Amino acid sequence: MALFRAIETARPATARLFTDRFATRFLRPAYRLVARLSRFPVLRSLVVHRVDRLVPGARTSAVARTRLIDDALSAAVHGIDQVVILGAGYDCRAYRIPALDRLAVFEIDHPDTLGEKRRRLAGARLAHVRFVGTDFDRRSAADALASTDYDPARPTFFIWEGVTNYLTASAVDTTFRWLGIAAPGSTVAFTYVHRSVLDAPGTFEGAEPLLRELARLGEPWTFGLDPCDTPAYVSARGLTLVEDLGADEYRERYLAGRPDGRRGYAFYRVALATVADRTAAG
Repeated sequence: MALFRAIETARPATARLFTDRFATRFLRPAYRLVARLSRFPVLRSLVVHRVDRLVPGARTSAVARTRLIDDALSAAVHGIDQVVILGAGYDCRAYRIPALDRLAVFEIDHPDTLGEKRRRLAGARLAHVRFVGTDFDRRSAADALASTDYDPARPTFFIWEGVTNYLTASAVDTTFRWLGIAAPGSTVAFTYVHRSVLDAPGTFEGAEPLLRELARLGEPWTFGLDPCDTPAYVSARGLTLVEDLGADEYRERYLAGRPDGRRGYAFYRVALATVADRTAAG
């Protein structure tokens, strides 16, 4: 993801979907060189061609979904008081989106990941960020946040990107039920994979080799939803689904007309849900 964001940032300012000047800090030296080469149009075309041949559609899906969540966050920022990023990894929204400077941003992830992230972000603005270490399969986000100044009564924007597919069904359920009792007006942006990619990977182009590679790396996907079931799934946990887009749809929204906006992986989805006003509902 850091490489994909770095390549996108190397595009001209008028043509890129976002600017993430921190992405290169998380790259190995070889990938950092690739990102630097991407500043030159001809070399960028070669880099993109090579990347897209190796993982068809992964890059385009990644950058389009990044922009989609950025837009949703930007649209909500004046009506929220805090941001919670679940499984924050090397997400750098707290440092690259100026409007977040005035908000408390809670980044939740494994302590080792957060420690490495802080090391690589030396010199960046960190005062508004709270780093909260946990393991979602062993400790809930609610428990992790209990020792911080997170206020569950305040409207919050939750980002849960690139995480659910690595968790147990129980961990996903627990987290969604917690999100469903957040302050009214809160928004949840989350990603998930189509359940069929786990049950019948041959249904989707490129799924079988990807799943084999993930298993080889010791990071198998374990959870997915059928999009037909997603509205009812989140509703049963206190949320109202607002939007649910597949990769082809959000690529079309942001990359239509771009020569590198090719089709590819179609099983990775981005959804937005809101927390209802329970008092009004009652």
